[in-house]
Amino acid sequence: MGLLSRLEYLNLANNHFTGTIPSSLSNLTSLYLLFLSYNAFSGSVTSSFFNLPRLQEIDLAENMLSGPIPSISYNMPSIQTIDLRDNEMSGELPKNMFDHLPNLQDLKVSKNQLDGGLPSSLFQCKQLQYLSLWSNKLTGRLPTEIENLTALRAIYLDLNNFEGRLPLEIGNLGMLIDMALSNNSFEGRVPLEIGNLTMLTILYLSDNHFEGEIPSEVGNLRNLKASSFQMFSGFFLFRNELTGTIPSSISNASQLTDLDLGINSFSGSIPKTLGNLRLLQWLNLGSNKLTIESSEDLRTVILSENPLNIILPNSIGNLSSSLEKLWLSTCNITGNIPNSVGNLSSLVSLILQRNELVGPIPSTIGRLRMLQLLGLDDNRLEGPIPSVGNMKVLTQLDLSTNQLSGGIPVTIGGLKDLADLYLAGNQLEGTIPESFGELFVREIPKSLEALSYLKYLNVSFNKLRGEVPMGGPFVNFSSASFMSNDALCGATRLQLPPCDTQAQKTTSKHMLKFILPTIGLTILALVLVLVWTRCGKRNAKSTPANAELSPLAQWRRISEQELIQATDGFSLNNLLGEGSFGSVYKGKLSDGMNIAIKVLNLQVDGAFQSFDAECEVLRNVRHRNLLKIISICSNTDFKALVLEYMPNGSLEKWLHSNNHFLNILQRLNIVIDVASAFGYLHQALRHGDSMTWTMTLATTGYMAPEYGSQGIVSTSGDMYSFGILLMETFTRKRPTDDMFIGEMSLKDWVNASLPHSVIDIIDPNLLRNDRDNDVVKECISSLMGLAVGCCAKSPKQRTNIVNVSAALNKIKLKLLKDIGQN
Repeated sequence: MGLLSRLEYLNLANNHFTGTIPSSLSNLTSLYLLFLSYNAFSGSVTSSFFNLPRLQEIDLAENMLSGPIPSISYNMPSIQTIDLRDNEMSGELPKNMFDHLPNLQDLKVSKNQLDGGLPSSLFQCKQLQYLSLWSNKLTGRLPTEIENLTALRAIYLDLNNFEGRLPLEIGNLGMLIDMALSNNSFEGRVPLEIGNLTMLTILYLSDNHFEGEIPSEVGNLRNLKASSFQMFSGFFLFRNELTGTIPSSISNASQLTDLDLGINSFSGSIPKTLGNLRLLQWLNLGSNKLTIESSEDLRTVILSENPLNIILPNSIGNLSSSLEKLWLSTCNITGNIPNSVGNLSSLVSLILQRNELVGPIPSTIGRLRMLQLLGLDDNRLEGPIPSVGNMKVLTQLDLSTNQLSGGIPVTIGGLKDLADLYLAGNQLEGTIPESFGELFVREIPKSLEALSYLKYLNVSFNKLRGEVPMGGPFVNFSSASFMSNDALCGATRLQLPPCDTQAQKTTSKHMLKFILPTIGLTILALVLVLVWTRCGKRNAKSTPANAELSPLAQWRRISEQELIQATDGFSLNNLLGEGSFGSVYKGKLSDGMNIAIKVLNLQVDGAFQSFDAECEVLRNVRHRNLLKIISICSNTDFKALVLEYMPNGSLEKWLHSNNHFLNILQRLNIVIDVASAFGYLHQALRHGDSMTWTMTLATTGYMAPEYGSQGIVSTSGDMYSFGILLMETFTRKRPTDDMFIGEMSLKDWVNASLPHSVIDIIDPNLLRNDRDNDVVKECISSLMGLAVGCCAKSPKQRTNIVNVSAALNKIKLKLLKDIGQN
């Protein structure tokens, strides 16, 4: 040990060492730093490690060490950091240990099996800055002596069995930045002295037995915001026994990003002042007894894209009679739409889209005579469409993607200002009404044509029968507006049979044989027009709630010369990406519109033999996660798609560029959005599982194996591609990477890691936060299991998109819960 005795720094972390830690290390008397973390050492930790007179930091985290923490019976003034987290150590913290560690700054013993209470000697460590004991079995109360830890900046005691009241002296920890006490059995009132902790960035008090009101002094916590130690941040008090009103002073924390007060007994109204929290991303007020605050001058309530997790109370009808806008889209709202919504007589726009609403649309909604915009799409509403004949000024009506049944009400025809009507993706049946509104005649000819302002109509994928009108606005509609119904007939340009006796007996099954062979379906639609909307930093200006209710852009033909000018001759400076199907360029039209141009590689066998027909269908596909086709350019030797340009860029860029980073929740939101788009397209072509059709383009590495052997793909082929995308998103490995050669594929690599070696495939960027690593591992293990199920060799054994979407949302909820507890 001659030369080794002079060793000052020993770092053996992140290897594969096993066995016990050699006792001979205690001979390294010159050692300052000892790092043995992230190995598989077992056995106990002996007191000899603390014999080293110069030792300042000892890091044994992420091993398999067991037994008690050794007691220290002599002074060790040099030790500043002890890290024993993520082991299997048991027993109590030694009672006198901390009497001999006067300069201890960091103590990390989280995720072990410690029990018993906190020794009084711990509170004599006046230099202690970081105390992490979360996820153990510790018991007892927090003593008043905690006020001695005046240097403390972070305390994590969550996921233990602490009990009793919080000592008022906790308010004397003026340097405290993070305080996490969730998942214990603390009781009594939240001390108003917490308001003295003005440097706090996070306050976790969830899953306890706190009662009474939140003290208004929490308004002093103006620094609640993102924390450097947590994936989530802010103010968490969910699942307690709190009562009273929510103090409006919470809004003083102007940097607050996360506020969770769900599962309590709060009453009264939601303070309007919460609207001042401009950076708020997460708001959970669910499972309380709250109402929305009303006032005589209240004109706008916009809480869209906040996971409110609430059932709309009947008291919503008591809001101001002056209320004009009520926007609650994407808020995880469940239950029925209350009948009282009909009391909001001044309402101009009502947006409840993309929630989990069930039950019928209340007939009282027909009372809203001032309503111009009604968006109830992407819910689970059922039953008939109520009469809307009194909504004389309604211009946009979206009831798509629900479970509505029955016929189309004739009263819709009386809405002379109606410009946008979306009814697709329901279970409507019967005939298109002979007359809308008061225009009752036996034959259709002039009635529907009277809707002179109607610019967009989509009644596809229902069970409608009868003749499609020929005049008025119907001259501008395409076949995509009427696809997949029971027995519609009409003009041949709509790809419908003529309206004679024989043709009217044609079933939707026969019609699908006529329409579907011209559609490239989902792989093409997603490879070419898929857009993700939730990754990274969103645009500073969020999309208005009514943006998706606007009519599709008018079809405009753009010449090859215009595209050459827009891209500076398809300059490499404007190249966004390329693949087997062709290249993608950014361009700018002469009118200033930014576009993306996908130029097809016509050397690919059979490339776009039915190009125009496929594009005509695709441009009428409507979903919030699918990019719209603005135009096409189709010549003998040049074919291109002109699409909306998305400034956020591609998932490829965000995953594989060193200049970007997506955390696990952002990636999960992306794949959920992709699954939503798949679900829409699969529902839109719901007969696809019993059919196959020629695919003209696909991408190497993402294609199902049957594509290569049969030249065909179906919805089950889509699921294979989705599974590969799922793997790539969380491993950050492309299926075409050099490591996947011979018989080893991305799918095989992921499959071999399950269930116990998932750590070997996770994108290392997702393991930046030590305290959440186990949560991340468990989440990605579930995701990779799902991905493998999507990529089963047999198409019939692949998980369908309905089950995939449900599983993804379940995984997300568990992730949110686990991270919130950690």
